[in-house]
Amino acid sequence: MREIESKRGQVTLFIIIGIIIIAGILVFFLWVRPTYITGSTENLGFENCVADAIEQDISTLGNTAGLLKPEFSFTHKGEEFVYLCYTNEYYKPCITQQPFLKQQFEDQLSLMVREKILLCYSSSLDELKSKGYGVVEGKLDYKIYLEPGTVRVEINAPTVIDSQSFKKFSVQIPSAIYEMVMLATSIIQGETHYGDFETSGMMILYPDYIIDKLKQSEGTTLYIIQSKIFNNKFQFASRSLAWPIGNIL
Repeated sequence: MREIESKRGQVTLFIIIGIIIIAGILVFFLWVRPTYITGSTENLGFENCVADAIEQDISTLGNTAGLLKPEFSFTHKGEEFVYLCYTNEYYKPCITQQPFLKQQFEDQLSLMVREKILLCYSSSLDELKSKGYGVVEGKLDYKIYLEPGTVRVEINAPTVIDSQSFKKFSVQIPSAIYEMVMLATSIIQGETHYGDFETSGMMILYPDYIIDKLKQSEGTTLYIIQSKIFNNKFQFASRSLAWPIGNIL
């Protein structure tokens, strides 16, 4: 009998310990909460605001080859095509004007959306304050990354809302801009080495993209890369291996 009672006591003890562990887990996730939130900022409510702002500016920046204030471009039908590869000489391949195209696009996009991200963050906190929440905000900074199929924004914004503490947020925007920048990089490499690039083969390899190539009389070539899925574009100009007018083969 004593042995049975001892075993019963052990089972009861294990049950109590199990209840305490489960209760601790529930307290942690329901009240304390982790300080790192990935993919959703539902408690601050500014994820969609950031995504909308960046999506719009990706399209705008793609029209100028990733430059906020382009200075060297070719005008065609009222549109400016930024030179990413250029030579002013005849019979010579062009020289790359922007050697780090992906990094340039990330940096320029970061500058372009800064005020909008700050506004999204402050507006979400103002809304929470208006509902009676106690809010303590910290200094916000962020980094933008172009990745296959997406643009990722890592935001560091230490924030306390009543008893909940937040620190980092990750926002992902579906986009084809990474792929289009990589395609543009391949085209530029062809222009620098051979003075031209054949786009039809590339469209067979990448059927989700349309690549228009417009030759101009003075030697400039205009490239327009368009995503069939997202319907945005990346366009630029190149002047390479140009021939004098009248000597074009």
